[in-house]
Amino acid sequence: MSRPTSSWAAETRAIFAKEWRSELRTRYALNTVGLFAFTTLVVVSMALGPVGASPEARQFLPVLLWLILLFAASAGLPRTFVHEEEIHTATALRLAARPISLFCGKALYNLTLILALELLIAPLFAAMLQMPIAEPLRLAAVLAAGGYGLAIGSTLIAAMVAQARARGPLFAVLAFPVLLPLLKFAIEATLATVLGETTGAGLSLILLYDATLTVASLMLFPAIWNP
Repeated sequence: MSRPTSSWAAETRAIFAKEWRSELRTRYALNTVGLFAFTTLVVVSMALGPVGASPEARQFLPVLLWLILLFAASAGLPRTFVHEEEIHTATALRLAARPISLFCGKALYNLTLILALELLIAPLFAAMLQMPIAEPLRLAAVLAAGGYGLAIGSTLIAAMVAQARARGPLFAVLAFPVLLPLLKFAIEATLATVLGETTGAGLSLILLYDATLTVASLMLFPAIWNP
């Protein structure tokens, strides 16, 4: 491994470890994301009941699942960079790590948070709303690919939001055009696993969008972080 690559990996690991040490001290994102998703799931379950038992209603279940995941992520992930600006550590990060390393470390932290959220919510959602799952392995792949896209997109948007004054509403405004195609592909792919369809086009589109979003984020982040 060359020195630049080794240095990049070390900086990424250091940022990732810093994020989780800070999170385990405050538990802000864990509590916000987890409680928001669980509360929303309970309300949906109480209002609709086991709608998965009805074949006509099953097509709406993937929409509800991904909306819960999206809004839960939107409640906690914007703090990734906003917190740095609030406690005045952003300048130190700019001096200590390269922009690419910083983005990768923050994105990796957000990814682990999203995957943990999916591991908690997806089984509860399927059980409480009686969502049939014809292809569990494909559903796991769709959740992982969709979660990756949510983490990458949310990390980039959080960096933009941290530079602005109206941080709360700005995240929702910026997230809509960035994450809408991803949600569309994820909902279609999840619906295919619920209905037992064998087509893999939905998952392929998610992976393609993930790759595009990753490349675009790596190109744009240095200009966003060091305006």
